[in-house]
Amino acid sequence: MRFVLSCLLVASTVGAADLVVRQRSSTGSDAAPKEETVYLAGNKIATDTPTARTLVDLDAKTITSIDLGKRTYTVVTFDQLTAQMDALKKSIEMLPPDARKQMGVLFGDSAPVTVKATGKTAQIAGYTAAEYALSGGPYSGAVWSTDAIPTPTAFQTWKGIEHSNGGSARQLGEAISQIKGFPLRTHIEVKTGGRSIVLSNDVIDVKEATPPREMLRVPTGFTQQALPPAGSAPR
Repeated sequence: MRFVLSCLLVASTVGAADLVVRQRSSTGSDAAPKEETVYLAGNKIATDTPTARTLVDLDAKTITSIDLGKRTYTVVTFDQLTAQMDALKKSIEMLPPDARKQMGVLFGDSAPVTVKATGKTAQIAGYTAAEYALSGGPYSGAVWSTDAIPTPTAFQTWKGIEHSNGGSARQLGEAISQIKGFPLRTHIEVKTGGRSIVLSNDVIDVKEATPPREMLRVPTGFTQQALPPAGSAPR
């Protein structure tokens, strides 16, 4: 869930610069924010932390999840990820009615998610950012964005991929795609299964730079692991 929703933070294409973005991210009401670095180079996106790295190759249509401590990695294609989501939907259909209703909100065609400029601005990572409020279906929150940063084409490609999915994730993606500029702060609350999950990102620093080559590939000597069974929640 965290990975899929994070990739919905898209923007309009006004340039094709490589970017290195440092940000603090958290998932869940009690989760402490962790710092991570996102590298955007051409049609590749890498998210790096001290313990893990995720590589998205938009040309190969693959997502590689690397465990830096265990020196292992898994590779999933976009088609396999879609199949996993379909299997998860089917497993939800087998739940009792109340549980199915609570969990199904993320996968059904829920109410549209609306986006509205609030008129508020703030200084974030040295840039003036405008606030956009989001609400609808299981989602509520806000995205702050700036039009002062050239946006890599990888964001636009991700937008097309996410729009091909159904359910509330598509609704959220369509709403966020209306926000112009580069996202600098995001706070989204997802209500599902009788509880709330908060997803947040705060950019600390962003600069135009070519990412180190080692950040865009699996480290030498790491062992590939089998994918989890279909129907497991995506990372």
